[in-house]
Amino acid sequence: MSDPFSRRSFAAGGLVLAASLLPGGPGWTQTLTANASLQKPDSDQDAASLAARTDASSHLTIEVMINGQGPYHFVIDTGAERTVIADTVATALGLQPGGNITLEGIGGRITVTTVHVDRLTFGPFLREGLNLPTLPRANLFADGYLGLDAINGSRVTFDFRNQALKIEQPRDHAPPESQGMASVRARGKNGRLRVFDCLVDSVAAVAFIDSGAEVSVGNLSLYNALKNRNRNLYSTARMTLTGVTGGEVTGDVIPVGRIRLHDLSFTNGTLAIADIPDFSIWKVAQRPALLIGMDYLRQFAAVTIDYRNKEIRFEISLAPPRPTPGVEIDHTV
Repeated sequence: MSDPFSRRSFAAGGLVLAASLLPGGPGWTQTLTANASLQKPDSDQDAASLAARTDASSHLTIEVMINGQGPYHFVIDTGAERTVIADTVATALGLQPGGNITLEGIGGRITVTTVHVDRLTFGPFLREGLNLPTLPRANLFADGYLGLDAINGSRVTFDFRNQALKIEQPRDHAPPESQGMASVRARGKNGRLRVFDCLVDSVAAVAFIDSGAEVSVGNLSLYNALKNRNRNLYSTARMTLTGVTGGEVTGDVIPVGRIRLHDLSFTNGTLAIADIPDFSIWKVAQRPALLIGMDYLRQFAAVTIDYRNKEIRFEISLAPPRPTPGVEIDHTV
């Protein structure tokens, strides 16, 4: 059968800018923006030097128990429909085969075997009776990936400040926002949370968070809309995007002045442009859209996605890793 599952493992140096929190008054009218004095020099910032690679150490992982054994270390992938498991883990546990399925990967469709998992536990959650696709561990660089079928309904926090990953039950009442924090509302079903209050250099777009992608990517519809507004828009580099299912696609890297999500903005960033399968799977291929990958997410101290309350919270870092993209929060928006 056909399965709308798409995964990439994107990595590229020089795509990110750092942000930090400037002192401000207690009100909600200020703009919080970058402080260059806190930035560390990085020789990997020139867009012309982009080189795609897989960087397993850049992923935060969570401990997962499989049929009571483990722990195993899984990446949380907010852009994937399905949870997958490394072939080496399936073999070590002696998991029974559950048939073949077709996965839609960056290089086209591939057929993979599945294995049956009676119990999969992580944090306070238990998932039972799963048939999980298997992929080569050499592609995953982890024991597996938790997809939306597992994490929907939970509250996931990527705590970059402490290099930790948390998954919890959603809160009935979200805590109030504070300085240096932005809350963005999203819409969608089955974990496919899309942000519609999004502008990319004044072009209305749809955005979604993809923690399994190393590089933020825009689709061709977004590129064409940007080009219509700015005839001088140009590509600064070419980038090869590779996927955990194998295959690759080459896209252009373009400069982007501002990406705004409600009162949160990324400034002076870049996007890879490629019509990867994700945009079709998330039903946004025919309109300007982008996925926000880990190159942008790591600019924050923490990013929390509450799937039940359909809210995404961003907390600005006092010591961001890179000078770009800049991050601003303007609570007057």
